[in-house]
Amino acid sequence: MSSSRRLRNGRSASGRSPALSAAAGRPTGVRYDEFVRCVRRFKGTGLLRLLASASASQWHRSPRFLVNAADPITPWAVSLVAREALAGGLAATGRQRATAEVLPELNRLVHELADPLTAPRQPDGGSGTGFLVRAGYQQFPYQQPVFGDTARMRPMLTRSFPRPRYQILSDQVITDLLGVDVGTYTSLAPFFLAATMNNAGLFNPAWLDLPHFAPVLAAVSKEEILRVWHTRMSAPAGQLRALARSGRNLRSELRQYDFNPLADRPFVVLPDGNGLAPQPLFVVGRFSMAALYYAGRDRYGPAFADDLGHVNEEYALEQLTELTEIGAKVTGEIESGNAKKIDGFVVFPEQVILIEVKSLRPTVPSRLDFTSYTRMLDGGLARARTQLRDTYERWRGGHPAFAHLPVDRPVRGLIVVPEPLYLANHSMFAPATSQMPFPTAVVSLTELEQLVAAAVAERSGRVFTELNTDSPHLTADATAALTAARARTGIVRPSNPILDASFEAIRWTRAAPRTLPPE
Repeated sequence: MSSSRRLRNGRSASGRSPALSAAAGRPTGVRYDEFVRCVRRFKGTGLLRLLASASASQWHRSPRFLVNAADPITPWAVSLVAREALAGGLAATGRQRATAEVLPELNRLVHELADPLTAPRQPDGGSGTGFLVRAGYQQFPYQQPVFGDTARMRPMLTRSFPRPRYQILSDQVITDLLGVDVGTYTSLAPFFLAATMNNAGLFNPAWLDLPHFAPVLAAVSKEEILRVWHTRMSAPAGQLRALARSGRNLRSELRQYDFNPLADRPFVVLPDGNGLAPQPLFVVGRFSMAALYYAGRDRYGPAFADDLGHVNEEYALEQLTELTEIGAKVTGEIESGNAKKIDGFVVFPEQVILIEVKSLRPTVPSRLDFTSYTRMLDGGLARARTQLRDTYERWRGGHPAFAHLPVDRPVRGLIVVPEPLYLANHSMFAPATSQMPFPTAVVSLTELEQLVAAAVAERSGRVFTELNTDSPHLTADATAALTAARARTGIVRPSNPILDASFEAIRWTRAAPRTLPPE
C-alpha cells in the first residue's frame, strides 16, 4: 500500500480524513490542550486498562493488519492517549471512571487535532507537505511488518566483530545492553507478547513461580527473564510519568509529535506489581535493532553507531547473496583507487544493481516539517548518491577493476537504510534521487528482505526491475513491486531463508508460530 493510501485510511470517527483536511491548509480542529484535558478527566489506570484490552483485541485479530475502520480506536490514538494519561498521573481522586464508550470519542479527538504548521504563514506555506511527514511518522509504524525486526536481530548480531573495523561491538557489549545474550533475548519476544496478549496487556513477574510456567523456565531462566523485564521492558508508573512530562515541545500544540516513553519501557508497573502494556507494538519494538541502536549510542556514543553501520552493510549483502540461488552473481566492495567504494553489486541476466548501505535514521526534530525532513534526506543520502554515481562512471569509463561486470544491460541503484524512510522515494522530498544517471530506489532492510524473498519465489529479478516507477511523484514504489510479484506467484508471504532460520532457533519453536509468526 502506498504511503498516501495508508494515510487516507486513517479516518476519524466522523469519516473525514485527517490527512486531507489538514493538507487543505485549515489549521482548525481540536487544540492539543483540549485533548489533554479530555484524557485526564478519566481515572488513569482504568483508561490504560481499556486501551490495553482494545489493543489486545486488535492484535488477536491480526498483528499484520492493526488498522481497521471498525475498531473503536486506532493504534496511534492508543499510544497518544496512553502517554497523556501517564503524564497526568494515575491517581483516581476526582476523576471519572473510563468505560468502553469513551474510546471512540478519544479516537475522534485524536484525528481532529489541529495541526498548526499547516497554516499559510508557516514555512510549508500551507501546502500540507510537512503534515504528510508528521502524520506519516505518527501513523505508518502501525502499518508496517513488525516480526521481521525481531528475527533480524539474531543473524545481524551473531557474527565476529574484528578490530579495527569494529571499535565497540562484541558479544559482551551486546549482552550488557540487552541483559542477556542475543539468542535468549530474541526468544523472549514471543514470550512477553503472548503473555501480554493472553492477559489484556497485563504481565506480573510473580507468574513465573506458577507451575504452568515451568516449560518456559526450562528454556530461559527466571533470572534472565526478570533481568530483561527490569532493564528493558518496564518502569514504575511514577518514573514513566516524569518521562512523559519531560522534554515536551515548547509549543503545546506540537506535543502530539513528542517522543513516547512507552516506546522505551512499554509496561507501566502499577502499585499492585502488575505491568500493563497499553500498546503491544512497543512490546515488540523492544526486540529490534533500532532499540539496540539507541541504547548503544546513548552508552557508547557515535562509535557504536558506526559499528552497527558495518553490521547493516554485511547483513544487506548476506540478504542479497540469497539471490545466487536464482542465478544472480553477488559481489561486495571493489577496490578502484582512492574513490569511495559502494557496498556491493548484483548481476542478473537482465540488469546490474549497484548497492550502497547507509545508516540513516530520522530523528524526531527532522520529522516535524518539510524543510527539516528534506534536509535530513538530502544530507543523509547525498553521500550514497555520490558513491553510486562515481562507481558507475569509473565502471563505464573502463576502469580495469570493473572489467568483470557486464556493460550490455540496464543499471539500477539501491540505497538500503535500516529503518523505513517514509516519502524518501517521493520526488518532492528527495528530488536529487530522481536525477541520478540510472533509476535509484531507497529501501529499508524490511523491504530488502521482502524483495529478496519475492525474487527467490519468482525465480527472477523482475521485482527489482519494477521497483522504480514512471510516476511523476515517485521514483520507486517497493509496495507496488512486491504486490505485483506476489500476484504473479500466488504466494502471499514469500519465505526469507535468513529470517526463517532465526525463527526456527527460538527456544520454544512450537509456540512461536501462534505468537510471533514470520513475515
